[in-house]
Amino acid sequence: MARNFARPFGRPVVCAFTALAASGCSSIPSPFTTGSPFSNASIVDRTFIGAAQTWDLDKNTVVTCDEWKQYATTSFRESDANGDGALTGDEFAHMSKSDRLFDVADLKHFDANGDGKVSLEELSGRNRAFQLLDKNNDCQIARDESAQVVQVDKTKETGLTPEEQVERARR
Repeated sequence: MARNFARPFGRPVVCAFTALAASGCSSIPSPFTTGSPFSNASIVDRTFIGAAQTWDLDKNTVVTCDEWKQYATTSFRESDANGDGALTGDEFAHMSKSDRLFDVADLKHFDANGDGKVSLEELSGRNRAFQLLDKNNDCQIARDESAQVVQVDKTKETGLTPEEQVERARR
């Protein structure tokens, strides 16, 4: 099972792709531009939102809480080097090398009890993407709830280009 698209290409290629996408060099508007419901989101929130579709393990265009938990569990188990059921700072750093999400939402983000380690329960239970995108609280992020689709559908509805939408929002 392919876990993360970053692994076969390497971090430099993924960083370059991310920078290009974030710069707005696309005909699809960024979900984080002016006028977006996510324009005031923190970097952690934006990272969760951007990563959500990578957790769609069965590729049916719906991301479920169970898929997130499966993804988080796999990442956790691959990084828990001593098998004690908790990730230390070094183990968490190892996990963040395979997925940027864990670099941005760091150990402190997931360490709910403040003991300096992250348990599987702490890792799999804290997912901002579902809090931000799952509008009907069914523990699924459906196609119409994802950030990219919300922006694309908004463009189709207004008939305006992304640049025109930004300009209209500034007025």
